[in-house]
Amino acid sequence: MRRTGLLLTFLFVFGSGAAAQNKAQPNGTIVEQMPCTPYPVVTYEQYVQQRKTQLAQELEQAAAAGFSRDMPTDFTQRLLTRDELAARQAYGGSECQCIKYLSDGLKVVGFVWKPKATAGKRLPLIIFNRGGNREFSKLTPWTKFAFYDYIVNGFVVIGSQYRGNDGGEGTEEFGGSDVRDVLNLIPLARSLGYVDMNNVFMLGVSRGGMMTLLALKNSVPVNAAAMQGGLADLVSQKDQRRDMLDVFKELIPDFGKRGDEALRDRSAVYWPAAINVPLLVLQGGADWRVDPKSNGLALAQKLQEAGKTYELIVYAADDHGLTLNIADADRRVIAWFKRYMK
Repeated sequence: MRRTGLLLTFLFVFGSGAAAQNKAQPNGTIVEQMPCTPYPVVTYEQYVQQRKTQLAQELEQAAAAGFSRDMPTDFTQRLLTRDELAARQAYGGSECQCIKYLSDGLKVVGFVWKPKATAGKRLPLIIFNRGGNREFSKLTPWTKFAFYDYIVNGFVVIGSQYRGNDGGEGTEEFGGSDVRDVLNLIPLARSLGYVDMNNVFMLGVSRGGMMTLLALKNSVPVNAAAMQGGLADLVSQKDQRRDMLDVFKELIPDFGKRGDEALRDRSAVYWPAAINVPLLVLQGGADWRVDPKSNGLALAQKLQEAGKTYELIVYAADDHGLTLNIADADRRVIAWFKRYMK
């Protein structure tokens, strides 16, 4: 078993059907789909300004939450070049479908990004688990530039909004029954016909890291997984970010009765033995949203003690979204998944 230890790198609106009819169909059945709305092309200057605005908002939110941890204030040297942005916006080799699929009889919204040319092919799959909750940080057709770097490397990408979000049915539970919305992407992928089910991988960001770990706990059949700024200890998160307590109260069933027990059920630092595939952990050293020490680093230590295969990359002074190193992070994720292809 390969174990690298603590490697520190400082570098729609859809129609609805009858519930009974939904339950009669298998989980993962795509019941509605339509082409994604094209993302408006922006100039390079608009792109730079958008990123500056995003960073300024992140700094303001960190300060408002009482966090003084050093965070990046300038990232212009790490932006896409004009040519890189143009290549992403002009790329015509992929397509995106907005879908509704069945999960426990509920119509759940999701997306499929894929190369256009799939006839006669079996392509590796990445299940992408989004961060946030409800409508905050939900997937869009242009998430990660429509997963450009993954698509040009031959991957299909599928992601769920989780139940109850973006017009989907049901209510999300922040790592409860909504984990099945992730698990049910497996039969969905199998039904597509162009996915190589021997080469399935999973990537989660922030809350999506928690969803990834919970899917692994539920024995999702993937070759390897990766998480960026992923939640691994919700008990510490509750204590370090009091605003998250409201999220837990609102979304986790019976939180008032079960409290920390429900949080431990969702926290991989309490059950590292359940992580049985190689895991890449990417963490910003100045992440104020998900504390590096009690999440990424603590999880790596637990995996080390349990003899699991993992790699930990910590980007010094980088934020939750790895603003300064996102290109390097994407390269590492792709390389990690290719390492474990069959």
